[in-house]
This record gives sequence, structure tokens and C-alpha cells, in this order.
Amino acid sequence: MSEPRDLQSYLRRRVSPAERYDDLLRFPRFFEIETVNACNARCPMCTIDEWTRHTPTMRPDLFEKIAGEICERASEVRRVSLYRDGEPLLDKRLPDRIARLKDGGVKEVAISTNVGLLDERRSREILEAGLDRIILSIDSLDKQVFEAIRVRLVFEEVLANAKRFIALRDKIRPETVVWVRMIRQESNYAEWPTFEAYWRRLLQPHDRVNFHNLHNWGGQLDTFKPIAPSFEPSLPCVALWSLMVIFADGKVPLCNVDYNNIFPTGDVSADTIADVWRNGVMAERRRKHLDGRKGEISLCENCNVWDEAPDLHHVASEFAEAVEVEPAG
Repeated sequence: MSEPRDLQSYLRRRVSPAERYDDLLRFPRFFEIETVNACNARCPMCTIDEWTRHTPTMRPDLFEKIAGEICERASEVRRVSLYRDGEPLLDKRLPDRIARLKDGGVKEVAISTNVGLLDERRSREILEAGLDRIILSIDSLDKQVFEAIRVRLVFEEVLANAKRFIALRDKIRPETVVWVRMIRQESNYAEWPTFEAYWRRLLQPHDRVNFHNLHNWGGQLDTFKPIAPSFEPSLPCVALWSLMVIFADGKVPLCNVDYNNIFPTGDVSADTIADVWRNGVMAERRRKHLDGRKGEISLCENCNVWDEAPDLHHVASEFAEAVEVEPAG
């Protein structure tokens, strides 16, 4: 493994190349805020049946506290995503929450949706509220394959919703970026070239069609079968230097795979975001990752959540190869 200083350079390049390493320790650059902890689908690569948290929606006063702190430092924040483990379109306050962040100066507000609830009314509301980016998570163009992955959703409805949203985006808010994403796994692996070509013709040049390889939820997904080698388990996790996840009750977990908060970090209902980001728990976790001891944290040992498509994973493979780190999987 490389020296800590080299790893700091790697993290800086991957998270925010224009900044110094110490800058990353001041405040999160990315947020995933779970305003609703529920979903209308039951996908096999999800962990919903294991969720033990019982706060279905975020209180307005808690959201306002979080939004206020983020907006005070909006110049440092690159993206606020209003989702985590649930389906964000179940949140009736979602348009208001998007607008609050945009009015407060946040550069980019995003959501990721399974598209099943993205009807015309919701589409118009979130676009008019100022949504900057949306991920349409659609895993196949084959009805049988799609419905086996996106259990409880209807393929024809999702396809129609996605196409209508793209058309409305072009009319209402053309600058909103659309990503159509496939969670690539055994059942749809061979479909990627066809999938990419189909959606690319419907999108604008600033949009993206991409895949995210199926990941193992930090070793918590029993059915996980790797479909590609990954360098991620051998490198420090970028999340500890870039991303804060906030659950609907204000609790902050280890990261975006700690869906039951088994490694608590803090609570932004009681403390500030900055204090949680800089607390002793985070400092110790960062030390372990830089010292090659990430395996002491069970969720981190073999996690490959950031195993992205080649054009998205930045410098991970380049750096790992330079320091002779072997891929896992």
C-alpha cells in the first residue's frame, strides 16, 4: 500500500482536485439526505427487507435545520441529493425541499428514482422547483428482466414515465441533467450496448447513460455475485472525505451502505453538520483507511460500492496499478 501522503493525493484528486487535502476535512462536499424511508419496489439487490429503522419521513423542522447549515456553506457544497435508501417521490414535500435548497444557493440538487411514481404532476413539480439532476434507475429494456429486478414495478409504466419526463424537461427546464442508469448484474450484463444506444438517442448532449456495477452493501448483501474486478476494497474509501449521509431522524451513519446505522457517526438533530464531520469518530475511521487498516471496520473490508463504470471511477484503477494494488473479485 502507498504512503498516507500519496493516498491523500489520491483522495484529493478523486473528490475535488482543485482543493487541498485539508480542505476536505472542513465540511462535506456531497450530501445524501433521506427525507423518506420507504419504497414502492422490492428489488433483490436492495436491503429493504432488513431495514430496522422506523422514521418514515423527515420532520420539517429537522430538514430546515439541515438546509440552513448547508445553505450557509453553499459555496463549498457540490451536490445535495434528496434520497438515500427510500424512493424520494414518496415525499410529498419534495418539491418544497428542492426549492428551499435552490433558494439558499445550493449549486446542485439531485434525486435518484425508480421512475415508478414519476407521473406528469410530480415531473412538473420537481422541475419547476429547480431540480438540477435526476437519475432514472432503469435496469433493462426487456420487460421480463426489468420486472424481475424492479419487483412491484410495471415496465410499460416506467418506460412511459421516463420518456415523458425527458420531454417535459426539454420544455420546462432544459438545463436539468438526466442520467439513465442501469444497475449492471448477471441478468442484464449483455444488454448494456443496446441499452446505452436506446437511451442516448432520447437525451441531450449534457445528459448521460451509465451503469453502476452491482455492489455488496459492505458485505451485507447475501446474494451478491461480483461481475467485475474492483480496486475499491484495497483503497481508502472516498466517502469518508466527501459524503455525509443523513437519515430521516437526523442520525448520520458510517456511509451510504450502513443502512441500519450499525456504525453511528453522530446526530445532526443535536449537533451541527460541521461538528459531526470533524468529530473523533470520523478522524479515527480516516486514520484506519489511510493506514491500511480499513478491514478493522467490517463494512469497509470488502466494500465495492464505488465500483463505477470506467468513465466514472476517476483515478482508482490508475492509482492502484501505479502502487501495485491487486483488484478484488
